[in-house]
Amino acid sequence: MLKRYSHSAIDTYRRCPRQYKFKYIEKPDIPKRVTADAYMGNAVHRVLKQLHDAAGLGKALTLAQVLKIYDDEWDKPEKRQITVAKESVTVDDYIAAGRKMLTTYYERNFPFDQGPTLAMEKYLTCDLPNSPHRMTAIIDRLWRRPDGVVEICDYKTGAQLPAGGRDPKFFFQMGIYQLAVQQTWPDFKDIELVQYFLRLNETVTYRMSEEDLEVLAMELRNTIAETVYAERKDDFPTTEGSHCSFCEYFDYCPAKRHRLILDKEEGKGGGAERSTAESASELTEKYLDVYQRLRELKAEADALKADLARTATELGVNKLAAPSGEVSVRIERKDKFITKTQDEAGWADFGALVRALELDQYLVPDGRAILKDVYKKGLLPDDQLQKLSEFLIEKEEVTVRAKLRAVEDDEDD
Repeated sequence: MLKRYSHSAIDTYRRCPRQYKFKYIEKPDIPKRVTADAYMGNAVHRVLKQLHDAAGLGKALTLAQVLKIYDDEWDKPEKRQITVAKESVTVDDYIAAGRKMLTTYYERNFPFDQGPTLAMEKYLTCDLPNSPHRMTAIIDRLWRRPDGVVEICDYKTGAQLPAGGRDPKFFFQMGIYQLAVQQTWPDFKDIELVQYFLRLNETVTYRMSEEDLEVLAMELRNTIAETVYAERKDDFPTTEGSHCSFCEYFDYCPAKRHRLILDKEEGKGGGAERSTAESASELTEKYLDVYQRLRELKAEADALKADLARTATELGVNKLAAPSGEVSVRIERKDKFITKTQDEAGWADFGALVRALELDQYLVPDGRAILKDVYKKGLLPDDQLQKLSEFLIEKEEVTVRAKLRAVEDDEDD
């Protein structure tokens, strides 16, 4: 279990549990990869810090000075280690993109006297409410606007704009930042969260309500509980996606390792490793053939299952007969609590109600099943049962069981 959790750690686990294990638990000694986009982002952040630090001392740097500081960042020895993930662009393209972002930001905010900067690149820690865990945050910029609002700023050099403040890409990172700022400076009451997308010259702003912060804390507690459970069981499955191209553990990933061995003339373990890999490939091919046939059969079986349920309902029976055996059909209508996948807004309301009723202990991993059991047994007061019932969804479940007729061997005459 980590001593402190950050948005980066939480985001890594949600993106790929196996990557989380590599990065935060195993920590293998691997060659450091410096990607061009990450290097450019760090360079821009360092320049913005110097820009606002100077402004805080009453000195507005010129645009030429700002760009000179930025260019110097690219003259460091680390530049030789930079890799570019996309073949269509070069390091020079990233350098030019950063210069453009800084120029646009400079022209938009000069002379940088809109309000006092309270902190730049500030490392903070805070307690995660109702848990023993600690969170960390690094605030790009904290400043007070002329209207008195304290603005928590985060600078982004990427091109993916979140869909508002409730977008998980925004909500979790900026929510953690607000928790950290509020615990560090309790007197800051009027707070606004802002992400500056420098490449797009756009901003995303959001004000978190107390309910938002409660939902955030609940989601963080649940995710951390999942990481602790995964570590206890040593269960960190891989989740593949576009992020794999940028993963520094690509060559070590159990989802990629076999393909890498096959693509090389010889695996790291020599000829024996490659021979085993080729045998595994043959077995995999056989399995995939069977798997495809099973999928086709399952699709056919699911269609027949629906037909059997409809026919049994029409006949008013629960068992259907045939020469080779019989099939039992059971149709049940079950109440299930709403899930986040079904209705994100409804899930947030459901979570708020559970907290208001002080039933948080049931909202742990697989907690809905525990809460449903408590609800079904009527172990709660009537008024609580009534309020919870508003978040139940009725679903039809069909169970089909087949029994083949025993075939006796023909007796000899």
